[in-house]
This record gives sequence, structure tokens and C-alpha cells, in this order.
Amino acid sequence: MLFSIPESGWWLIALAATAFFMLGVRALVDSMRLPGASRSAWKQQSRWKRRAFYVLTPVFAAVVLAINLLRSEPVPELLFLYSVAFVSLPIALFPVRARVLRHYIAQRQNSGVEIEPDRLTVVWIVGFLSAVLLTAVLALLTTRYDM
Repeated sequence: MLFSIPESGWWLIALAATAFFMLGVRALVDSMRLPGASRSAWKQQSRWKRRAFYVLTPVFAAVVLAINLLRSEPVPELLFLYSVAFVSLPIALFPVRARVLRHYIAQRQNSGVEIEPDRLTVVWIVGFLSAVLLTAVLALLTTRYDM
């Protein structure tokens, strides 16, 4: 049932996943503005970085897809894995963005002291991405052997 979607539908899903990734990363960056930094200074400093992100991300995604499409795997399965990867990254980082920002600020204030990563953040990100990976693999295995 998962791969009953036509190939053109999977291309649209992959395109939507790329757009979701780009918007998700943009929302993460905008929500992690340093305290005391003015909005105009923040936008001015990151303007060229934002442009590079919006130009290089689709190019990178296209190169990854092109390289993987040269393999003998079916196209819908590759586009499914691509979409899962691009959608899961912003979702994994969004709930812990405040904790990451807090540790980043502490590290900038105490540059000589090495700050260990927050265990809850690491457990959340690794656990969430592992669950997504396991779910995607199970989805591929069950659809492959259903036929």
C-alpha cells in the first residue's frame, strides 16, 4: 500500500520534503536568535548565509538523488527514504532547540571551559532518529515482502 503511490507522486512528496526541511531549518535558526542581538543585526549578518542555504540545499538534494538513482533500487523506495530523512531532521531538533541554544550561549561565555552535551538532548535526538530509521526500515521490509 505504501508504494501504490505512482512515481510522480513520490517525486512530489520528495519535493515537499525538501521544502519542509528548508522551512524547518529556517524556523529553527529564527527561533535560536541570541539574546541581546537586534533583529536587524541578525538579519544583516545571516543574509548571505540564508541565500547560500536556499541555493545550496536544493543542489545538494538533487546531487544526492541523482547519485542514488544510478543504483538498481526502485525509485519510489529511494524517494521514500529521502523524504523520511529530510522531514525527520527538523522534527528531531525542534523540541530541543532551547536547550541547544542555552548550551551554546554558555560555551560562548566560557570559551576556555569545555561544556559537555546535554544528555537529554542527545538521548532525544538519537532516540527519535533511531525510531524513525527503524520505522522506515520496517515499512520497506513489510511492503517488499507483501507482494
